[in-house]
This record gives sequence, structure tokens and C-alpha cells, in this order.
Amino acid sequence: MKKYVVAALLFAANLSVVSAAYGAELTLPVNIESVGKLKYMVSAKAGATVIIYDGENHEIHKEYISTQKLFNLAGLSDGNYRLVVLDINKKELTSKSFKIKTEVKRDIIAMN
Repeated sequence: MKKYVVAALLFAANLSVVSAAYGAELTLPVNIESVGKLKYMVSAKAGATVIIYDGENHEIHKEYISTQKLFNLAGLSDGNYRLVVLDINKKELTSKSFKIKTEVKRDIIAMN
């Protein structure tokens, strides 16, 4: 009976280690941060692929980053977009949707 208890404990310990390792893989340090108008800093500790999709889900840009990169989106037309970060197995780690909209403001200034 002792043999089975020891085997069960070893099996449970092994599952805990595997679960912890798998959990760490899922929570890779990856971040998409707005750093100004139409600029996003993408950081991925273990490297990642960044894809930008337009509002119709067409891929408009794809790039591998090793640690981090600033994406300046000022050249994009008005519309809806999604920035997606994938790991080396093409699994989505995080994403951020954003909308670009040009606004025209008019002011009146009285002159003496």
C-alpha cells in the first residue's frame, strides 16, 4: 500500500510542475502600450510576431520582434484596426483594437 501512496504523490507532484510550466507559458510577459497619438509600444520578453489587421480582418502588416518595437500608425487611413501579438507557435498572446478617426476642428477668432 505504501508503494501506491508514494507513486500517487510523485504523480501529483509531477502534474503540479507540468501545470506550473504550462501556466508560465500562457502568461508570457507581453504588452501593448499606447505611447502617444497613433503610436503603440509592443513588448514581448521571448520574442513574438505582431500582426495588424484592418476592419475587414485583412492582414496589412506582419513583423517579428525580438523584445520590443514602437509601431507608428500615423500612415494608416481612418478606420478600425486590431494589433495582435502571437507567440512562436502562432498562438495569440494578446491583442488591442483601435479606431483611427480624423477630426477637423474649426475656431472663430474675433479681430479688433
